[in-house]
Amino acid sequence: MDSNRNADKLQRMVPNVEELEVSEPEYMVPQQPGNSPFGLSKRARVIVTAVLVVLAIVSAFPLATHFSSPETYSGVTQTLEGQKSTALGLVATATTASVAVSAIPDDVGTPIANQLADLSGKLAVVLVIIYLEKFLLTTFGLIAFRCFVPAGIALLCLWLWLRGRWSPSRVLFVWGVKLLVVALALATLVPVSAGLTQTITNQYQTSLAAEEASQEANETSETVYEDNTSQDTEENQNILEMLGSAISSGVDALASGAADAANAVGEQLNKLIDAVAVSIVTSCLVPLAVLLLYLWLIKLFTGADLTGYVSKAQGAAGSAVRGAGSVTRSAARRHRASTSN
Repeated sequence: MDSNRNADKLQRMVPNVEELEVSEPEYMVPQQPGNSPFGLSKRARVIVTAVLVVLAIVSAFPLATHFSSPETYSGVTQTLEGQKSTALGLVATATTASVAVSAIPDDVGTPIANQLADLSGKLAVVLVIIYLEKFLLTTFGLIAFRCFVPAGIALLCLWLWLRGRWSPSRVLFVWGVKLLVVALALATLVPVSAGLTQTITNQYQTSLAAEEASQEANETSETVYEDNTSQDTEENQNILEMLGSAISSGVDALASGAADAANAVGEQLNKLIDAVAVSIVTSCLVPLAVLLLYLWLIKLFTGADLTGYVSKAQGAAGSAVRGAGSVTRSAARRHRASTSN
């Protein structure tokens, strides 16, 4: 009896386990993003897609209109106009000098005339490259921001929604990044080339101005020294000595006249060759070096090898230079034939 009474008391004090009710927790632990099969929740993908679509619209209309306007590249256009004026002046100078040298009797100046004709042909190619840069300046900006950037963003949006559902979806991401890199290269190719050209031109003009100032200073000092020397000599000479010195000076001047003329012509030709070399470097080699650098960067980031197209362009430019030189030489020969008759 006592045992039964104690068991009843214990059952009233300790509740039955089956009668306990387990309530649901009010706070649920959020699921980590990495546990999602796509890496991002649907809401996050919608937000990212909306941002990318806005960027594509901005690139296709406001940015494309801005970067295809010539007013945007006023500084670059001014640099290209300066290069064009310099190249035109050098073409006219080289052609005139070639015709003038070819008119010398006995074909004495024929080799020099041919070299000047070759310079004229190279400068004609320089003019073609400058005009091509002016055309591509606005065209590349339009193509980059209206075509390549929206296409790259569209591929990135497709990759974002097809990721994990379609096995080759990574190709969309790779090609989207490639298109964006190419768009950046197209938009900055000509401005970077023109900026480097302007820097080299400024350095050349600074060095040329310093050289001319040094020559003028030397000539001034030599003139002052000669005047002082001649004045001292005239004060110490009588009339007969003065007449003799004047006659000897006249003979020396006549003897050195031809040498001075030849030296003057040589100096002018040297200046012309220097100006042509600088024009070729700034208008041809610098853009080609920038193009090769960009192609290397494109290959580094995208894996696309475009150097074959550069080799074809170099071959076409070389044939154009040879054709222009042959045309100029034939014109010089026709001029010599007409003057000899």
